[in-house]
Amino acid sequence: MPLQITVADDRVAERLGLKFIIENWLPGTIVSLAENLTECKRILSQQQIDIILLDSDILDANSFYLIRSLKENQRSTRILLFSTYDELVYGERYLDGGADGFLQKNENEERIKEALSVILRGEKYVSNRLKEHLLNKRFNLKHQSLSPLNKLTDREMEVCQMLIKGMRVSEIADTLVLHTSTIGTYKSKIYKKLRVKNLVDLLSKFKMHMLSCE
Repeated sequence: MPLQITVADDRVAERLGLKFIIENWLPGTIVSLAENLTECKRILSQQQIDIILLDSDILDANSFYLIRSLKENQRSTRILLFSTYDELVYGERYLDGGADGFLQKNENEERIKEALSVILRGEKYVSNRLKEHLLNKRFNLKHQSLSPLNKLTDREMEVCQMLIKGMRVSEIADTLVLHTSTIGTYKSKIYKKLRVKNLVDLLSKFKMHMLSCE
């Protein structure tokens, strides 16, 4: 059977660009395209997909849970996260959440092929930069790339993302199916850990440390 790859990205140019790279590099590969999570799930329900190149931006709330949910019906499907966000903040989180690799969107064509080759061998793809970060973290070594956002738990990071998108505490509570008081507690912890006093400060700090490759 031919290799089946799904590219899930909300930007048309990026979807088509990845499709072009894959089809020219791996002739005979069937590449399906999805512009949102709903379309991605529909494709998974109809076809046996080998790899999903998944844009982290389409995950929104409950992103770490959604990674696992995509594999529920097809456990053999592998997921390569493609993101504008800094891998030192998000890479480990997504790998722990079930992703098979994490690649920043500013990487070149050769790095994309390298990541796909590693995942096709059944291995996890981790860049040299992220490997160094994880090694330093493991042995408690200090390094200048460490971000204060790494202090946040996965749930706190999800709440943080929703706050900077302008969602109210009540909206976040409804989305995550939690009490508003619980979200209020998460918000307080986020502000304390990041040493910010209001949403403007939070936005500034988030952009400084997350959007490393926009």
